[in-house]
Amino acid sequence: MLKDSKFSSHLLHLSQLQIINHKTLDEYRDRLKTYEDYLWFGKPDKISAIECSRRGWACQSTDLVECINCHAQIFAQLPSVLKKDQYTECIENISQSLVNSHHRYCVWKFMIIPESIVQLTDIYSNETVNRLLKEAEEFLSHINQIDIVGQLKTIFQIEPTDFDLLSSSHLNDPRLLSAFKIRVFCWKFNNSLLICDKCCREIHINMNHLIFDPILSHRAWCPILKNNQWKKRIEQIENILYKKSRNKLSEIKTNNDQTEHILPDIISTQNLFHELISSKEYYRSCVQNTFDDNTSTSDMDHTNNQSMLT
Repeated sequence: MLKDSKFSSHLLHLSQLQIINHKTLDEYRDRLKTYEDYLWFGKPDKISAIECSRRGWACQSTDLVECINCHAQIFAQLPSVLKKDQYTECIENISQSLVNSHHRYCVWKFMIIPESIVQLTDIYSNETVNRLLKEAEEFLSHINQIDIVGQLKTIFQIEPTDFDLLSSSHLNDPRLLSAFKIRVFCWKFNNSLLICDKCCREIHINMNHLIFDPILSHRAWCPILKNNQWKKRIEQIENILYKKSRNKLSEIKTNNDQTEHILPDIISTQNLFHELISSKEYYRSCVQNTFDDNTSTSDMDHTNNQSMLT
């Protein structure tokens, strides 16, 4: 039994280890929001703000983190990167401290937020694209004008005709494509804020005119920037749109092939119909001629009879 009461609130409960619930995730995001680029500058992935937050650490000041449960602290100032051996050793020591520096019975000594929460979800289906479009439509109801700046303005070229937007009330609204680009790169709208799902950066925005760079507005440790993941998302979107366009072209070609297949039958039927019409006209002509001949013969007979009687 523990004698030191200061650990009583830090005891490890099995239920805490087994369940990652909404409250746990909200607390993780709250910790991640404490990190600013200038407070946690130049840290490699092994001790990034995300890795620290996954282990229960919140940022207190420049290079200083504290466990929100047991209140242990780590000072993580790095030597010059030019001192390669010292730099590498320091990173390794800090990485180990993220686990070992917790008090003995702190839950975060044994628990970590799953990496799947941090990882980006690939975009492989039309359903995902359509969902992002619907979320972009909801975003439009709050913003009057959107201008995308940065690299996306030139390298992510999409048109309304690339999408199945028949259900969209903003079909001809250029803001829709801009809002879609913002949503693709993990930004969500909440009141007057844009919030990244992954790095949890919050940006107050001008509701009348939003000028925004969906890439460089992320924190330096955001997964969207890691290994140029944002370029991979562009490729995934373009592949889906290209596949959809290719399917549409295939449908058009199939319809054309079917038309070409039945066209001779249509022509043949039309010719037969014309022949029947011609035959019918010929028959009517013959009947009419016969009637005319008979009428002429009857008139002659009648005249002859009249002459004989006279």
